[in-house]
Amino acid sequence: MSILPAFLALTLPAWSGAAPAAKPAQPLNVLIIGADTLRADHLSLHGYKYPTSPNIERLATRGVVFERTFSQGSYTLSSFASLFTSRYVEQHHAVSKFTAISDSETMLAEVFQKAGYRTAGFTGGPNLALQYGFGKGFDTYLSGDLPRQMDAYIPVALKWIQKDRAKPFFLFLQPQDVHPPFDVLELPEAERDRWDPGDHERTERFMGTFYLFRAFNGDAFANNKPEPSDWLQKEIAAAAKDPRTKRHMASIYDDRVAHLDASLGRFFAELERLGVMEDTLIVLVSDHGTLFGEGGKFAHGMHMSTHDGIFHVVLAVWAPGLAPRRVKSPVELVDVAPTLLELAGLPRPEPFEGRSLVPLMRGQEDSQERPVFGTATATWNESGAIKHYVRDPRWKFVSEEPSGKTTLYDLASDPEEVRDVSAARPEEAQRLSGLLTRHLQRLLSRP
Repeated sequence: MSILPAFLALTLPAWSGAAPAAKPAQPLNVLIIGADTLRADHLSLHGYKYPTSPNIERLATRGVVFERTFSQGSYTLSSFASLFTSRYVEQHHAVSKFTAISDSETMLAEVFQKAGYRTAGFTGGPNLALQYGFGKGFDTYLSGDLPRQMDAYIPVALKWIQKDRAKPFFLFLQPQDVHPPFDVLELPEAERDRWDPGDHERTERFMGTFYLFRAFNGDAFANNKPEPSDWLQKEIAAAAKDPRTKRHMASIYDDRVAHLDASLGRFFAELERLGVMEDTLIVLVSDHGTLFGEGGKFAHGMHMSTHDGIFHVVLAVWAPGLAPRRVKSPVELVDVAPTLLELAGLPRPEPFEGRSLVPLMRGQEDSQERPVFGTATATWNESGAIKHYVRDPRWKFVSEEPSGKTTLYDLASDPEEVRDVSAARPEEAQRLSGLLTRHLQRLLSRP
């Protein structure tokens, strides 16, 4: 039988009616599932048109779903660096394949490790490799040594969890089921045609190995610029004008989302069977999304898009006795680490920038909408090009370096984010420019 730790009973009264007790003998375990490339608006959890996430939804009836979570980075390295350091991209400087998290940064896993937790991280891709500083604070850290799918993580994670049940654990998993490339032509017909039959060969070109790795990454890397060369740009532009192609690409992605959801269902069932769910705080989060022709762009990581399809991510939290709730206030990935530390009763490192979301989990919505900030960089870019943005409920203001170009989007009338309205709405552009400038100045004052 699980006993809800006293610090949870004290900080989150809605979670449990248990009376406060002395310091708990066994703190809650912490499990973070960082689903790479999972767009929030493609989950039925968030009202998507296809039933892509039934298992996540079932677990959500026992937890808190944050409806408007925004990442700080545009691809895996920069985004997860912000999650684990609770620092903005301009501070941790992990902006491309040629950079890494500074060794001076305090990582979330370090705090749990020093508190006596067993710590492990299992990642399937190269972007969270040891060379980028992500192994700090982990007793065990495997990066790129596992297949990309969640199904491969299940036996590894379960074996590690059961290795020592006497100590609490901190476990990070990074499944890449929904991260291209997809071997579209190899998928069973029932899966690739699940929601939208289409031109599989063309979809393979855009979402398969050729497009993502040989053409897009390789080309951008060879030319040392954040955009692919002219021949590929023309192919992208043609596809962006073809609604049929875009729909089919999205449907293949949706199938992969459903595949991940089914795997998570199996994993959660095993945790239930082992009695682990009773004592575990589970976080499902994503680092960024991907594009299917929005603003004439596809994929992510190479084109420095600031579109919500990249930055609107998933965040849901489950724990024993947690009262189900949907939070509408906008939050950021830098808020995840401070939240987990408060829930665990552990001290917050001074450099952390994010805020604890515990008050929101209690039902105390923000009285005034907070702006969110993000930074778009390019995976292979060495040129120093970068885009900073600030977003409020209606407007998004983007400032580019080193060009100095600025853009204002009216999200209410232009969700594709293609029309610059700064000349028509100079007062909004000036207001948000000042907000972004003050934010960046503050970050630079806290290196």
